[in-house]
Amino acid sequence: MPIEIPTVDSDGHLINHLEWTPEVAHLLAAHDDLVLTEVHLQVLFAMRIFYQRFEHAPATRPLIKFLLQSIGPEMTNAHLMALFNTGLVARTLARLSGLPKPANCL
Repeated sequence: MPIEIPTVDSDGHLINHLEWTPEVAHLLAAHDDLVLTEVHLQVLFAMRIFYQRFEHAPATRPLIKFLLQSIGPEMTNAHLMALFNTGLVARTLARLSGLPKPANCL
């Protein structure tokens, strides 16, 4: 049976972040014509750890700092923009990891 994307809000973020799975992430990414690799999933899992620890989706600067510490020095904003094919790093990563839109995003 094919997996379906759980209910999302008008911006494409899951209504219930607990419904997220890596399979759901693949479906969400497919809407952006993005094929997720293990590196992508490592970043998305780190996003979810940030959310569990701090109880909010991070803006770009705290996100980059967290990823540099938790994954490695290659996790710069430019690297993430290229990896996820977006200029809206924090917002895109929050959406793909099943989290709410960061508070400071339009």
